[in-house]
Amino acid sequence: MKLSNEAKIGALTIIAVALLVIGFNLLKGKNLLTRRKTLYAFYDNVNGLMPANPVRVNGLQIGSVSDLSVTDQNASRIRVKLSIDPGINIPQNSVASIVSSDVLGAKSVVINFGNAGVYLQNDDTIQTGPGTSLTSDLMNNLKPLSGKIQSAVVALDTVLSDIHSSLDNKTRDNLKSSIAELNTTMKNFSQVSDSIKTITGNINAITVNLRNNNDTINSILSNTRQITASIASADLKATIDDLHKTIKRLNNIMAKIDSGEGSLGMLVNDKKFYENIRAVSYNLNLLMEDLRLNPQRYVHFSLFGKKNKVQPLPGGQAGLSGDTLK
Repeated sequence: MKLSNEAKIGALTIIAVALLVIGFNLLKGKNLLTRRKTLYAFYDNVNGLMPANPVRVNGLQIGSVSDLSVTDQNASRIRVKLSIDPGINIPQNSVASIVSSDVLGAKSVVINFGNAGVYLQNDDTIQTGPGTSLTSDLMNNLKPLSGKIQSAVVALDTVLSDIHSSLDNKTRDNLKSSIAELNTTMKNFSQVSDSIKTITGNINAITVNLRNNNDTINSILSNTRQITASIASADLKATIDDLHKTIKRLNNIMAKIDSGEGSLGMLVNDKKFYENIRAVSYNLNLLMEDLRLNPQRYVHFSLFGKKNKVQPLPGGQAGLSGDTLK
């Protein structure tokens, strides 16, 4: 069977209205698709409680506020209808209180379970208690501190008054000078800090260089250890004994030289002997120079029998005669 357009439009309208009703009730905390347990609570003041506000037990939401209404024309009492999860058993001596759930003032109903063995049933009335809020709790906690803060302010005011009265002109000038010196000290400390940073940078550079030359340093240390081991293994006692003997001999030789023993001692201590040695050396030099200039005096050899002219010694020195050599 084919539906007409009017029937289709009617069906869609009914479905839309049904969805709208269900959604509106969900926003109000009512679930038309789930059967809930209803409890009633009566308050003198609901402090801004509204439908759809949560109902909690130990921080867990177990339901919501479904309706609020007055019990008489004077609104002396307000009836709050609570829609609760049917799976939650609530003892009869439990207490429902209205509290602030956040700092913005949003309200909720908190049920504090009692210890009764009998549980509330559908449409029963739950006991109510005074509500609390985060603001009131905070103020109650701050009340003890308020007196202490006031006492501290009074004491601080007294101290400041005493300081002001004790600061004469001279003391104030001294205080200004101290502050100026403190500023100078801080500036000097800042300069020293810069110097320390520079030194630290240099130390870092040295550390990097040492790290880069680690192999060379290890090689030097290894060589040093080898040299130290060689010195330690050497027969130092025998070497020192030989050195002592050598020094002793040198001392004996120097003593003999000082006493005039031997040629070296005579040369050092006997001036006449020294002059004779010098004269011999001088005459020997003259002889060698004369031999170079006039060899015919000492070697008689000529192919033609011609006599060479005798050459004088340089510097006008007299030559040695043949009798001198005999």
